Amino acid sequence: MKLLLVEPSILLRERLAAMLASLGCVELTQAAAVEEVAHMILAIQPEVVIVDACLPDEGGLGVLLRARLDCRSACLVVVSAHFAEPYRKRWLQAGADHVFDLSTQVDLLLKMVRHQCRTHSCSMPRHEHQ
Repeated sequence: MKLLLVEPSILLRERLAAMLASLGCVELTQAAAVEEVAHMILAIQPEVVIVDACLPDEGGLGVLLRARLDCRSACLVVVSAHFAEPYRKRWLQAGADHVFDLSTQVDLLLKMVRHQCRTHSCSMPRHEHQ
């Protein structure tokens, strides 16, 4: 499964990449900024796009909107190190399929990717997402 990870922090990106690679079902492409993403989305047509909410150059919203336009069937995931509920709702309304707080929900992020690998479905059973 093709996955695009967009994370500006090299340390966090490497950590997330290692965890995602350990699942054994992901062909991972990484980017640090929005300027890198537009051509990557078109070139690789990822099934999953994981984007940090706080990208420095255009913000995660730009990546989310580009991915939704250029790769309509992709599962779009927004992550951040700290999320309050109003922000989570805002990202979901903007088109994200999932929003995960990396300070407490890394295991849920990995479950979602594992589920996507097995089923090729972005939705997870309710009991897995709680």
